[in-house]
Amino acid sequence: MASRQRVTARGAAFFVILASLAFAASGPLARYARPVHPLIIAFGRVALAAAALSLVDLRSLARSVAALSLRQRAAVLGAGLLLAVHFALFLWGLDRTSLASALSLISLEPLAVVLCAWVFFRVRPTRAEQAGVLLATAGAVIIARGAGAGDHRLSGDLMVVGATLLYGLYVSFARALRDALPARSYAALVYTSAALFLAAALPAAPGALEGVAPPPAHAVVAIVALALVPTLIGHTAVQAAARRMSPAIVALVSPGETLGGIVIGALWLDAIPTAVEIAGAAVILVGATVAILGSNLSAARGAG
Repeated sequence: MASRQRVTARGAAFFVILASLAFAASGPLARYARPVHPLIIAFGRVALAAAALSLVDLRSLARSVAALSLRQRAAVLGAGLLLAVHFALFLWGLDRTSLASALSLISLEPLAVVLCAWVFFRVRPTRAEQAGVLLATAGAVIIARGAGAGDHRLSGDLMVVGATLLYGLYVSFARALRDALPARSYAALVYTSAALFLAAALPAAPGALEGVAPPPAHAVVAIVALALVPTLIGHTAVQAAARRMSPAIVALVSPGETLGGIVIGALWLDAIPTAVEIAGAAVILVGATVAILGSNLSAARGAG
């Protein structure tokens, strides 16, 4: 039993490190893909990830789709829509604010999961989770106070906050479908749905189909990397891990994404955070960590 627990602990640590590193590349790669429109970046990353996953085993994917009920298919489409809007808001917000601010605010994702678990699964937050929400909210307010300095804009901050709330809903959909589909098939279908929704939104998005055509080589490389690393590796790993690991362990990826992304952005893109952004990020990370360590989400696994 002790050996089995050690293996489980090692596996959990390996997952957290791998997924954190994969997600940490997301913000810097998206910033590097400029001047391509954020919606095109979002579409490219999910479309390429969907194609890669689908081509691995088309027959298995077709069998999985055929076995779904009409309600389950609608739930998959709903998850795809949530993921599409999540990516669109995050990448658009990232384009309109500083890298450090966007990556700090995305650490609110575990708290969005806590709130959605409370609303949809009646899992009341623990005292630690409540304290974490208050701390993280205070950190978000601190970050907002830094708007106007450099690239930091409040409009972009609000978009990223919206993306974090949608992530909590997206996880709720994934929880409801965890027994209906294998993890890989679920990811392929959700990415495909998200790509279709984003493709439909492109003509209506201001400036999305204008400007750079074809995109510069560096942007193409960045979008392909976004599809392979944070999407195909990061998001798919999280979806698979959420089926067999405690949600508290899975949620540890979010603070790792923030810390890693800020370091990568500073070293690679010279995106140095301001003192206010550092202070706000620190408070958010403390709040997220407090909430994760005192998480009651493990009880929610059996509620869906």
